[in-house]
Amino acid sequence: MDSKNSGSKSDITSKVYGKMDTGYLSLFHDNQRIGRVIFSDQGNQYEMAEGFEFDADKIYKKENSSAEYPNSYVQGCDEGWC
Repeated sequence: MDSKNSGSKSDITSKVYGKMDTGYLSLFHDNQRIGRVIFSDQGNQYEMAEGFEFDADKIYKKENSSAEYPNSYVQGCDEGWC
């Protein structure tokens, strides 16, 4: 039911850990900082690094949809080297 899902993404919530800092919680995945949770009287604010998303109490890693893949493993055969 995620209508804003324009590419594929993986739920990595169980693989994320946090480290407390002054006023916020830094979020890490595979030893890489992926965002932070800022605590305030107005509620928690989630700031995620590019390629990561917080949605409905879960953290997602967006798959690289901008990567270019060849149409075929024999792409370029018209050049005669296949």
